[in-house]
Amino acid sequence: MSLAEVLPSVRMLSGVEKLRLIQLLADELASGQAVPQLEAGKTYAVWSPHDAYQAAEVLLQMLEI
Repeated sequence: MSLAEVLPSVRMLSGVEKLRLIQLLADELASGQAVPQLEAGKTYAVWSPHDAYQAAEVLLQMLEI
């Protein structure tokens, strides 16, 4: 089925249905691209420069040159 055949039906969808379609298409693309998806309720480690004293020291050394 071509995009030209699908568009009239998509245009008839409600706003909520269009958003759901966007989500489904994005999920399908992401699963095909091996892009890791975040899971609800799971915690993830995020790097922060807070307490990164060694990095701060390197930056200061670079600025002094």
